[in-house]
Amino acid sequence: MRGSPLLRTLIVLAALLVTGLALARLTHSRSVQAPVDKEEPAAAPVEIKKASFELFLSSTAKEISLDAGAAPATTLSGSLEVPGDHPVISLRVAWTDNSPGHRFAKLRLEIPGKPTLEHVFDSSGDIDDIWEP
Repeated sequence: MRGSPLLRTLIVLAALLVTGLALARLTHSRSVQAPVDKEEPAAAPVEIKKASFELFLSSTAKEISLDAGAAPATTLSGSLEVPGDHPVISLRVAWTDNSPGHRFAKLRLEIPGKPTLEHVFDSSGDIDDIWEP
C-alpha cells in the first residue's frame, strides 16, 4: 500500500465530516412563520333533509333505533332527518327471540333529489351497525 496510514485516516475523517455537514444542512428543518392576519373561512351550515325510510326485518324486534345524527327513529317506517350529503346512519335492533340464527334488516332510504338507497344489515345476533351511503 502506498501512502501513510495516518494521512489516509485523516482524509477519510475529513470526507466523513464534509458528508455529515452536507446531510445535516439538507435535513435541517427550517422554521416557517405562518401569516398572522389570515382567517379561516366559516364552515357552511349543514343542510338537513327529511328522508323517508322503510325497515324490513327478518324476525320480530324488541327494540329498534335508527339514527342519522338528529332525532332517532324507533318505528319500521317514517321520516328521518339526514344531515349533509354524506350521512352516517346507525341501526340497532334487539330481537325478541334470543335463539341462535342468522337475522337481517333491510333499510330503504329515499332522500329528496337522490335515487332510492337500499342496504342490508345482517348479524347472527342483535344488530348494531353503521352505514355510510
